[in-house]
Amino acid sequence: MPVFNTEAFLEESLKGILQQEYPCWELLLILDGGPEAVNASFWQSEFPDPRIRWLISQRNRGLSRSRNLAIRCAKGAWIAFCDSDDVWLPGKLAIQLKEARQGRYNVLGTGFVFVRQRPSLPSGQSGREMLRKAVLPTILDYPTLLATNALPMSSAMYNAEELGKHYFNRSVGHELIHEDYAYWLNMFANPGVRPMLVQRPLVRIRIRSNSRSSNKGKAMRAHATILLEHLGPSLLSRVRILGYLSLYLFWAFRKRSSPWQAPHEFDWNR
Repeated sequence: MPVFNTEAFLEESLKGILQQEYPCWELLLILDGGPEAVNASFWQSEFPDPRIRWLISQRNRGLSRSRNLAIRCAKGAWIAFCDSDDVWLPGKLAIQLKEARQGRYNVLGTGFVFVRQRPSLPSGQSGREMLRKAVLPTILDYPTLLATNALPMSSAMYNAEELGKHYFNRSVGHELIHEDYAYWLNMFANPGVRPMLVQRPLVRIRIRSNSRSSNKGKAMRAHATILLEHLGPSLLSRVRILGYLSLYLFWAFRKRSSPWQAPHEFDWNR
């Protein structure tokens, strides 16, 4: 979990991991500069769990370098990711690992829910949260991934014992957003990948107006550039990329086609 300028959400994200029904985990928590690194002693006193390993940098190194550091330090057979403004539901790890054992899968994602905060009320009270279930493909495989990124970082885990440790391309993360998409494309090109998508929503993904992915024009350009680097510059590849970009736009709207619901109306079991 890389952390940079997300102190407002960090406590909730950490509690989501501490409340996992599956207890045998370690959390590589990278305080990547910013106020969290300045306040590291406070956060360490608030969350003294020995399963948390604190990696503290006084300057911001970026998402890709932070994740690579954690991957290098990770000791477990499985590697999972959680962004510091997202939240795992308590059964997330247990359900994924059960599916992995039963189906011999080595890469797993889950369904997820978009979370947004309603604007503050005239009285000054903060608005309540609203939830929207993401609509995802039923199958997770390489062709699906070329059409849409159905594997947000906070939903994903893979078996590093089988597939080896995969690292992020630092130049992609520095120059473009969607370094996670490039990461999964490169991994899924491996014929040894056996992926599975648990449809049940097990992650809350927060929508923020100032997030890196909120600029949809920038996101579209990054997506096209990553596909071009992955598939190559030939004329045939460029034609294929135009088709994949059409599917990317389709799924961008399809993922968000469910209505917004108040938390008390939402069914987490569907």
